[in-house]
Amino acid sequence: MMRLTLTCKGGFTGPAGAQTRTVDLAQLPQDQASQLRQLVQASDFFALHPQLVKEAPKSWDFQYDLTVDDGQQSHCISYHLDQAPAALKALTEKINDEVEPD
Repeated sequence: MMRLTLTCKGGFTGPAGAQTRTVDLAQLPQDQASQLRQLVQASDFFALHPQLVKEAPKSWDFQYDLTVDDGQQSHCISYHLDQAPAALKALTEKINDEVEPD
C-alpha cells in the first residue's frame, strides 16, 4: 500500500488556486503504480529534508507539498521544483500528468 498526496499552490492565483492530487497505488494499473513507486525510491523520498524551498521565492513561484505514506511511515516535503532533486521533479511531473485533481 502506498498513497501519494501532492498539493500545488502559488503562481498568480495564490492559495485560492491550490490543487491537490491524491493517488493510492493499489488502485492503479500495475505498470503505472510500479513507475510511481520506482520514482519514490529513486528520490530516496523518506530521507529527503522536509523543506527544499527557495530562500526568497517570488509570488508567482509554485510550491509543492508531497506526502508519501507507505503504511509503515509517512513523510511530507515542501519544495519548489528548481530546488528538488531530479527524481523528485520527475515524480511531481508524473503525478501532475497522470492524476486528476481531487
